[in-house]
Amino acid sequence: MAETTESEIKRSDTTATDSSGQSMQDVQPSSPTNTTISSNPNASEQASSQSRPATSAGRRRKVPDSVTPNACTNCKKARAKCDGVKPACRRCVQRHVSGSCHYEIHAKTAKEQMIREIQRLQRKNEHLEEEKDSLGEKNSWIEKIIASLKDDGQGIEIIGRIKRGESNRAIAEWLGRPSVGSGTQALSPTTEFEIGQAIEQYHRNLVENHDPRFWTNVSTEAELIEHLVKLYFTWIHPVHMLFDEAHFTSSFRDCADVYCSSALVNIICAMSCHLLHDTGSDDEQTKSGIQSLQTQFINETKSLMKHADCAKMTSIQTYAIMFLVELGSGHGLIASSHLRLAVESLIAKQTSEQSSEAEEVAAWGILTLHTAWSGLTYQKPIAPISTRANPFANIAVDLLGGKWNMHQQPGDSKLETGEENADDRQSFAALTAREHAKLYRIVHECILVYCGNRGKVSANPVLDLFQRFFIWKDELPPVLRSVEGQPLPHVLYLHLQYHTAIIQLLLPLLHLDHYHQESYEQLVRFVVDHAKIGVQLLIQYKNIYTNYYLSPLQIFCLVHLCDAVVRYDGQGDTTPRTVEFCLTSLEEAKVGYPVAGPLQKMFRLSLTEYGVPVPDELEYMMGVSARMGPEELLDACTRSTYKQPITQFLPNMEAGLGQDFMNEWQRLTEGTSAGPPPGGESGSGSSGREGRLKIGSLLNM
Repeated sequence: MAETTESEIKRSDTTATDSSGQSMQDVQPSSPTNTTISSNPNASEQASSQSRPATSAGRRRKVPDSVTPNACTNCKKARAKCDGVKPACRRCVQRHVSGSCHYEIHAKTAKEQMIREIQRLQRKNEHLEEEKDSLGEKNSWIEKIIASLKDDGQGIEIIGRIKRGESNRAIAEWLGRPSVGSGTQALSPTTEFEIGQAIEQYHRNLVENHDPRFWTNVSTEAELIEHLVKLYFTWIHPVHMLFDEAHFTSSFRDCADVYCSSALVNIICAMSCHLLHDTGSDDEQTKSGIQSLQTQFINETKSLMKHADCAKMTSIQTYAIMFLVELGSGHGLIASSHLRLAVESLIAKQTSEQSSEAEEVAAWGILTLHTAWSGLTYQKPIAPISTRANPFANIAVDLLGGKWNMHQQPGDSKLETGEENADDRQSFAALTAREHAKLYRIVHECILVYCGNRGKVSANPVLDLFQRFFIWKDELPPVLRSVEGQPLPHVLYLHLQYHTAIIQLLLPLLHLDHYHQESYEQLVRFVVDHAKIGVQLLIQYKNIYTNYYLSPLQIFCLVHLCDAVVRYDGQGDTTPRTVEFCLTSLEEAKVGYPVAGPLQKMFRLSLTEYGVPVPDELEYMMGVSARMGPEELLDACTRSTYKQPITQFLPNMEAGLGQDFMNEWQRLTEGTSAGPPPGGESGSGSSGREGRLKIGSLLNM
């Protein structure tokens, strides 16, 4: 069809009249600037229909629905309207020339794009100039880090800072030395790889030199780490034997991870930070520095434990020591959760990665620690130790003894060099740990009697437990039985727990009805005597070792024993001295163990209850402890007081228990003045009936 010329379009323009007689001008084709109609398709169709005459048979030019300001090359050449459709406009499609329908970039658009590109290139050029100016400085930072890794012993701290995401500049500024090669040209792109190689070589050197810094990113001083580990093995490990010392020491020095781990070393160091205060003369800056160091060790431990396997024995041991660390800091609530996790992980443990002897030591240590905490806070253990299991049955305790040296300051001990020291003594640590476990089998039975589900408490089980304590004491090995002279600290603690356990067994009986006042008074004297013996042991410990080296559970024994003396011998000659000793000992202990503060406040509240006066100088000495609130007391030991919940025990006790016990006790003590005769015939001593210890057999499932 031939194209319609412009003259033909003009001749075909006529005036049409609609059916109502109203005249309308025929609508002219859309111009490029007419966007109102073209933007509305419906309006365009309506305008197109109105532009056609009712009685016109002539051909009219078809106007595109929309017009683009940037027409294709064909439409531009023909000076025709173009709808701008891509890849081919409708006009080119109708004329079968869609293959040659092309669009040129609009001048205005091209100019805008060019401006944007120029601006982008300008910004990029400015950025490159800045990078060029700082490249030499950045290279000097990297060179400085590499030099420090190789030369000056700052490697472990640098590695720790890199792991924490610090920039090269921040690390270089921390090093505080003039920039190396600040005027040199840029290093090669392999510089970062060189840092990785330097770090790897640094770790190899730590392993080859048996450097303790291999285990932690907290401290850069090998001497400090060794000092903290020795403090732990002197004052904590013999009291709470949570792993085999020989296996741990071997792995620690060889940088092996079967009996040792970074988390375990960090938490050991955190625990020993409690012992760094050996005098009361430390200024606030020193105390703050020690607390900061301990916090870093704790945070490092928690960070490592996020990715650790809780089923591994080293992880279980780590959680058990975390209990001691948090308890010593006065956070008994969170400490209890760590201990619970350790015990439950121990129960669920299926595989063994350590030797059977090493795992047996750890199992007894953790379960005994759990029972000790339950006994001191009057809670039912979640994993009771079986009375059928024989502690350390498969362990040669004589081979685990080793030497003991009173290590307090760096240089005190020569054990690490193999030299003999005149002060070195056999530690009997494993032997003490075995007797410790035996004692707490009896304590566990005491807890079940008062807190278990065995019906009403009668006289016979209480009397049986009473006799078992005396039998245990009588069967102690001779090297542990005597506390004359200067006994080892863990041996003193063993006897301390024995007297505390007897008092906790007998105290509920003093709140029952007794028909014979004389028998009741005799029982009271017996309780007070045991409490006074325990206090004397604590005085002995203070005179030999000072209270700076107590363990957290020893501090709890301190308040239990002193409370029994004051409560049941309030008018006695020793009461004022006992009050002073308890408050001053807690004041000493809280230098390293903040938990002593809340216990000091609890003891002060008990004195008020008993009507026992406190000298003004002691009131003033307590300081912050006197102002502690209920929440701080609750956090210390998961209860607001250290005292037994007697009112909870009484409903579960038979009405005649007190008198029945006293009658039988009188029969046993007839003709003596110190209580039941030590020793005697009993079937509960060590015999061949005890079976082989396994973790699963430690529990009453």
